[in-house]
Amino acid sequence: MSSSSNGGINSATNGRSGSTGSANISLNLKAKSGTTTTTNTTTTHKTLPDLKTQRSNSSVGSGIGIGVVAKTLATHRRDSSHVEKSLLPERPLSYGPPQQSKAVGLSREPREGHLVYCEGKLHSGTLQSLIMHMVPTHDYYPEHGYLFAFLLSGRLFIRPYELLAQISSNWEQQQQQQQQQAAGGGCDVVDDAVAQPPALSLHLNSASPLTQRKGTAAGGQELELEPKPQQRTLTQRSAQHCIRLLSEWIEIFPYDFRDERLMQQVRILARKCVYIDNSLGKQVSRILQLLVARLKALEQYEEFLQTLSNEAIEQQTQCQQQQQQQQLHHHHHQHHLHLHNPFQTFLGSSHVSASGHTTTNGTATSGGSASSGNSTNSGSNSASSTPQPDEVFGIMDLCPSCEHLAHQLTAIELERLSHIGPEEFVQAFAKDYQQAKCASATGNAPVDATAAAGAVSGSLNDMKKTRNLESYVQWFNRLSYLTASEIVKYPKKKQRVRIIEYWIETARECFNIGNFNSLMAIIAGLNLAPIGRLKKTWSKVQSAKFSVLEHQMDPTSNFNSYRSTLKAAMWRSEGATEERERIIIPFFSLFVKDLYFLNEGCSNRLPNNHINFEKCSQLAKQVMEFNEWKKVTCPFEKLPNVIAYLQHSAVLNENTLSIASFECEPPENTEEKDRYKTVKAETKQQLMQQLQEQQQQHQ
Repeated sequence: MSSSSNGGINSATNGRSGSTGSANISLNLKAKSGTTTTTNTTTTHKTLPDLKTQRSNSSVGSGIGIGVVAKTLATHRRDSSHVEKSLLPERPLSYGPPQQSKAVGLSREPREGHLVYCEGKLHSGTLQSLIMHMVPTHDYYPEHGYLFAFLLSGRLFIRPYELLAQISSNWEQQQQQQQQQAAGGGCDVVDDAVAQPPALSLHLNSASPLTQRKGTAAGGQELELEPKPQQRTLTQRSAQHCIRLLSEWIEIFPYDFRDERLMQQVRILARKCVYIDNSLGKQVSRILQLLVARLKALEQYEEFLQTLSNEAIEQQTQCQQQQQQQQLHHHHHQHHLHLHNPFQTFLGSSHVSASGHTTTNGTATSGGSASSGNSTNSGSNSASSTPQPDEVFGIMDLCPSCEHLAHQLTAIELERLSHIGPEEFVQAFAKDYQQAKCASATGNAPVDATAAAGAVSGSLNDMKKTRNLESYVQWFNRLSYLTASEIVKYPKKKQRVRIIEYWIETARECFNIGNFNSLMAIIAGLNLAPIGRLKKTWSKVQSAKFSVLEHQMDPTSNFNSYRSTLKAAMWRSEGATEERERIIIPFFSLFVKDLYFLNEGCSNRLPNNHINFEKCSQLAKQVMEFNEWKKVTCPFEKLPNVIAYLQHSAVLNENTLSIASFECEPPENTEEKDRYKTVKAETKQQLMQQLQEQQQQHQ
C-alpha cells in the first residue's frame, strides 16, 4: 500500500470497534435535538497519534460549535428571550450614517436611518439603511466583507432583483442631486439616459451599442450633456464604482443572474453607467462574457446530474426486473444457486469498459459526457493499460492503487464543490424563514388567501434553489453504499478481507490529502449494518489503521477530533507551496449543519426590527472559507474510466445490501434470522406490486 507524502497517521491501535451505523445523510435538518451528529456511527476510543500543529492555540476553524456561536453573537434568541447579562455584558453601541467606509466619528445618540455599530463593527440596521450602505458614490465603495455578507444573507429579506433595483434607484437619485447642486439645476445626464435610453441589449455581440454615447435628442437638436469638468470626473468615478459592484456580484454569486428579472435590472444600471462613461462599455461586455461562461458550465453540470439521476432510475428498474424473474423461476433454494456471486444475484453483472462506460447486463450507459472538467470521460487510456471488460469485477481491478483511487475521489469532490453557489447555504434554510414570515404577516392583518398562497409559492421558488448542494450530499450517500456494495460482491472471505483493507487504505490516503468528505463516506460505508455484521470477515482484517481513522471522525463532543484535524489542514493550506497542500474538502454535511444551527441559534431581526447583521457576518465568515476551499484546482491526473465507475456503477440499496450480506455470511442468531426473513418478504412484496403495476399498464 502506498502512502501520501503530505503526512498522515504514524501510529496505530489494536482492534476494531465493530460499530454499525447508517450512511444516509439528509438535509432535512432539525435544530431541536441540539446535536450536529450526521451518522449513527459509534466508536470505541483508542490511543491516537499526536497531531503536529503549528498554532494549537488558534481560534480559526471552519465549523464552530453552538456554544461558540452563543458567546460570539450578543443577540436575542429566536424565542425573543434575552441573553443573561452575567454571561454577556452589555456592550456600548454607536451610530453612523450609511455610505461611510470606516467606523470613525460615530455618535452615541441614535438617529433615524443610521447604522448601529458595536466595538467598531457593524451590528445592525434597518433594511433600507443596509441597502443604502451598498450604494457606491464617487468617494465611497462598500467593503468586500460587507458586500459578501449582505448579498449572502440579504436574500432572506429581499429578492436579489429587488435589491439591485433599489441600489440603482438610490444611486440615480444621488447623482441627480449632486449634478443639480454642481450645475445649479442644469441638465441631468443620468435622467436623460433613462428618459431616452439608447437601443441596446447586453449580449455578447452588443459591445458597439454599449460603447456608443447618445448625443442628440429625439428632435435632432444637440443636448448639452457635458457638466462641469470636476463634476464629470466625480460622476464617472461613481459610475465606475457601480460597474465594479456588478462585477463583484457576478463573480461571487453568478447563479443569481439566471433570473431574468435581475438581468433586466443589470441592463438598466449598465445603460446609466455607460451613458455617463462610454469607456465602461468594453468592461461590461467582458463581465457579461464571463457570466455567460459560468452559467453555461452550470447548465452542463446540471445536465450531468440529470444523467446520473436517469441512470440510477434505469439501474433500479433493471434490478427489479431481474428480481421479478428470479422470484418467479426460483423458489426457496434460489439464493443457494447463486451463492457464487451475491452481487450479481440482485444487480446483474456490472463492468466498466476501457472507454469508461458502465455496462449492466450488456446494456451500456453513457459515462457522463455532459459533465465538464473532472467529470468528462474519454477513452484516453489505451486498451493495453486498461483492464478489459471481462477482467473488471470491481473497483480493485480497475484501480489497484489506493493512492490513485483517493486522487480520483478528490477530483470528483473538487468538481462537485466548484459548482455549489455560496447562496445555496442560505437558501437551504430560507424556506422555513419565508413560511414563518408569511404566517406572521397573515396573523397581523387579513390577507386574501389566494394572493398569499401565490406570494409564498413565488417566494419559495425564488429561494429554494439548492440542487447542487443537495446533489453533493447525495454523492456522499452514494459513495457510502458503493463502499459496502463492493464488499459484498465477493463470495470468498479472503476476497472480502482484501477489499475492506483496500477501502481502509484509500480512506487513509484521503485523510492525508485533506479530503475529509470521502474519508467520512468510506467510514460510514464500512460501518453500515450489513458490513459490520460480517464478523468472520472482520476477524481477519488488519483494522488498526481503521480504528485511528474512526477516532479522527468520532462524532462525540461535536466532532472535536475532526475539528482539530480540520484546523491543522487549514494551517497547512495557508503555508502551502504546492497545490495539493491547499486541498481542504470538509465533511460537508457537518459543515451545512453548523451553518444551520448558527442560523437557528440567533434571530434574523432584533426586537427593534433591525436586521441582525452580526449574525450575517458570522454566516459570511464561514461561507467565505468554503469559497476559498472550492477554488483549488485538482493537482492529480484524472483517470476517466475510474471516475466513470465511481459515479455510474450500480449500487445496492439497503434491502438488497442486507440480503447480499446474509448470503456472504448466513444469519447467526434469532435477530439476524428475523431480519433476513423480513427483508426478503419486503423485497418480494415490492416486486409483486411493481409486477402488477406493469401488467396494468400493458392492459
